[in-house]
Amino acid sequence: MPGLTKAQVKLVEAAEHSFGRIYAAQYGEQRWRDSLRPALLKNTRYAMLVNRYQAAEIPSGGVFAGDNDQENLQAIDFFPPPSDKRPSSAPSPDSTMNPQAPRLIAYKRGDLTDPSQQQQQQQLVSADEPFPAPQVTIAPDGSKRLTTHWNLDAASLLPVRLLNPVPGDKVLDLCAAPGGKSLALAQLLRPPTFDDPDVLSLAGGCLHSNEMDNARHKRLTANLETYLPLALLQRGEVKVLKLDGADPLAVLSLPHRAGGYDKVLLDAPCSSERHVLHAHARAQQAGKMADEMALWRSGQSKKTAKLQAALLMTALRAVKVGGRVVYATCSLSGEENDGVIEKGKELVQKDKKKLGAKWDVAVRKGVSVEEAEWLESNWAERTKHGWIVLPDHPSGGRWGPLFFAVLEKIPV
Repeated sequence: MPGLTKAQVKLVEAAEHSFGRIYAAQYGEQRWRDSLRPALLKNTRYAMLVNRYQAAEIPSGGVFAGDNDQENLQAIDFFPPPSDKRPSSAPSPDSTMNPQAPRLIAYKRGDLTDPSQQQQQQQLVSADEPFPAPQVTIAPDGSKRLTTHWNLDAASLLPVRLLNPVPGDKVLDLCAAPGGKSLALAQLLRPPTFDDPDVLSLAGGCLHSNEMDNARHKRLTANLETYLPLALLQRGEVKVLKLDGADPLAVLSLPHRAGGYDKVLLDAPCSSERHVLHAHARAQQAGKMADEMALWRSGQSKKTAKLQAALLMTALRAVKVGGRVVYATCSLSGEENDGVIEKGKELVQKDKKKLGAKWDVAVRKGVSVEEAEWLESNWAERTKHGWIVLPDHPSGGRWGPLFFAVLEKIPV
């Protein structure tokens, strides 16, 4: 590594060796070496979630360079009918035409593998090319409209899909910044008359999006104000909170207190190993040392998991009995994924003994066989308590990493 001292080289090599050893042990040495690590090192693939408060169709005009780019877009339907056997990229008639059906559709670029596209490949945009930056549209009269779309890893919408909010639900997004999942939640909370621009109500439900960090809280607030109709925030149907979700007393400061939410999404802060790998690769190319890898330690997941378990307990305390919590991370670590679910179950038992709590937690309750088959065929592999999306999944989607588990608060 030119430009680094011997001591720095030794430090980085030791961290990289420890990093590889940990995940080779978890996923198998051959898989880690031959498919998973190479897939993680590739550029992150993005999809586009259209802001349906702004428009019902794919953004056009200045958002895309030309018609060829739009021609290569493929819809990803997150609510396909259970009997639908078509590829996951095909939009289902039920969700695109039936106004009563949930609508959560993102768009990806095609892989250009269809022989009929061979002559157009020079004109069409690669599947790995980032989507254009979101834009705020301006009406002909000069008034400001809402932002067009949100660029994201398509797998990040799966926790929203499994949470399955419906109009009238009271929903808490406990670690919400920067706000992409809150935008998706808000779209599903809007009533079935979704395409009526005059219906700016969550039908008696609410969305409370929380972020404690000052900078991230400001960003979350700005994003929701830019993507969602101002009326939703002015009426308090959408609120941005600033609570320490890991505080055992945080639930007392929530607007609906303990047991007041129908559904809670916890997209927990995590080790983000793919980011570490990407930072390390960029630094190596430049003959430098990435702090992300140099400072990485095998024991840090244990510390992170302690924070995640505290957040999970707040989520479980906040949701009503019979309600649903979806826990998610972008970590590869089993300690931060299934391990946190196990720790959460242990803490619930302590609450029952110490505080006399009249509830327990069930894993995967309410996830149908058809939903599980759809997940495992198109997105993820099953873990002990949930699922994990990895970019070497046989479907070839190249999404993730993303772990998620579905929990239900049940009476005892």
